[in-house]
Amino acid sequence: MDLNKWITVDTPIENKLNIIYEKHMNSVHNLTSIKDKDEFFVKHYLDSIYIFNIYDFQFKTVMDVGSGGGFPGVVIALFNPESTVYLVESIRKKCDFLVELVRDLHLENVEVINSRVENLKEPACDLIVSRGVGKIKNILNWTTGVSRETSCWLFYKGENVFEEIKDADKLIKKKNMRFENVRVENPFKRTYTIINYI
Repeated sequence: MDLNKWITVDTPIENKLNIIYEKHMNSVHNLTSIKDKDEFFVKHYLDSIYIFNIYDFQFKTVMDVGSGGGFPGVVIALFNPESTVYLVESIRKKCDFLVELVRDLHLENVEVINSRVENLKEPACDLIVSRGVGKIKNILNWTTGVSRETSCWLFYKGENVFEEIKDADKLIKKKNMRFENVRVENPFKRTYTIINYI
């Protein structure tokens, strides 16, 4: 898979992406149903980072809510070594996998937190991301303790995101927020929903 077609990838990062793939394939925990390497690269790696090439996020700290197998948090950390990335995961065995993965990748800018995000009161992060975990309304409520008035939320959603936005409309207006959707059709289908304060 030639990631350089879509984003600039240097050799050290590509080597680490290969390590992530091998760790997933050899894990006793079924963290992904995707076994084909090219499909894995597109639907996990490229999906994780693609929006950062077309939207100008400003951040020093990132929280990945329900990180699971490390997407998108680990990939964001790889491409943003100057930022601190917190991988929040409530399931212990997934946390163990993440700790091992971060160690093998020598990612010094990543911290794994075994907790439900709604139980956290710190750290407050600039960017909060969520991929395949919870509804928009719930994530906004759950992350009250780890956000500030300059925080931005990035949700990795599908075509039905408008139902979630409609459900969260009152909360978004109450918090004086706005949302923006960025739709991608190729090389994968994804709606990135960005919410921040007005």
